[in-house]
Amino acid sequence: MLGKLIRHEWKETSKMGCLLLFVVVLITLFGWLAFRTPMWKSISNGNASFSWLDIFSVLTLMMYVMMLAGINYGITIYLGVRFYQTMYTDQGYLTHTLPVTKHQLLLSKILVSGLWIFFLMLSLYLSVFILGASMLSLFLPQGYSLASLWRELGLNFGELLELIGEEMDFNVIRWLVTLVVTTILSPFATVTILFGAISMGQLFSKHRVLAAILSYIGIMVAVSVLSSVFRSILMFSRITSAGSYLNNSLDSSIIINLLLAVGLYFVSWHVTSNRLNMQ
Repeated sequence: MLGKLIRHEWKETSKMGCLLLFVVVLITLFGWLAFRTPMWKSISNGNASFSWLDIFSVLTLMMYVMMLAGINYGITIYLGVRFYQTMYTDQGYLTHTLPVTKHQLLLSKILVSGLWIFFLMLSLYLSVFILGASMLSLFLPQGYSLASLWRELGLNFGELLELIGEEMDFNVIRWLVTLVVTTILSPFATVTILFGAISMGQLFSKHRVLAAILSYIGIMVAVSVLSSVFRSILMFSRITSAGSYLNNSLDSSIIINLLLAVGLYFVSWHVTSNRLNMQ
């Protein structure tokens, strides 16, 4: 049954997810075109000039940044609203009459929502990388292509990692592995925390949407404070290198978010199992 729930949830959310992915592709194209204006080429040649066309270039890049932020927050808001509507409003009556457990319901929504955030996050990273590479290509020496730069970086990547590790006194490979694990787990932890905050809002008799929003804000503030406190402790502990500080900061961030996600998952399960009162 879990597989059927996942397929249904994926089908229901795919329109919005694909639309946002298309928007990422579109704004990336416009951002790339913005770097094709004469202003950027003249800056790279050390002879800056400015025209009306360049105004649109700058405005396009500003729009690009705002759209990236909008997409990031937009998918989160959409998934949160959908979870609320399909679990705690009149639409939820059909959901809760399905012959499935509450764990299966929650897992299907967390897995699908987490995957959409993950895919959109990767698309945003790729978009920023493409625009960064496009800008970098303008400032390369004459006759030196971007492909040549990537080739040299690839050949010397191992030495570069070793040099960074020696300079900062930490295990770069371990840090990269931890970063990859964090990148994979973070979207699922994010939606679990979001759904938990929405479920906490259902414990109030009135103004449940407002209570859910305030719960989410409170949770985010608490996480920020805990992370800051832990980083402060690290700074005054016996950590002797920037590398060790980075490793421990990343580890603590993963632990805090995973523990919080697990706790709020059971909050959602408790509310849907024992405190369900749909409006």
